[in-house]
Amino acid sequence: MPDPDNVEFLDAQLQRMRSSISDLGYQVDSHKTTTAAALGGGVFLLLLAAGAAYDLVAGKVGLWLTLGATRETLVWITIGLGAAATILLVFGFRRARRSEIGAKARLEQMEQEYADLLERRNAGARSGS
Repeated sequence: MPDPDNVEFLDAQLQRMRSSISDLGYQVDSHKTTTAAALGGGVFLLLLAAGAAYDLVAGKVGLWLTLGATRETLVWITIGLGAAATILLVFGFRRARRSEIGAKARLEQMEQEYADLLERRNAGARSGS
């Protein structure tokens, strides 16, 4: 028959594990969010660069002249947007490929340990009452 101190000890251990799981979950989510932001920004800039390149190829530079951008300026804008898009996409794909597999595995392991501790605590509370 487990004594009440054992249940209290398990409660304290559960509290610590909840905090650790929360911290590790935040770390994994933060990594995913940064990766998604880099990929999303890269795609957006790539679409802008493609639109500017289309305007250059199709000869629709007149619209840009109303904004004060000459053909040469539009070429530099297109190159800059394309370079920035490439950098963001490479950064995002590298982060996605190098995802924190270790952190995900630790999180799953901690969640399993938490479930086991919760089960032990509930079994101790049932047999103690």
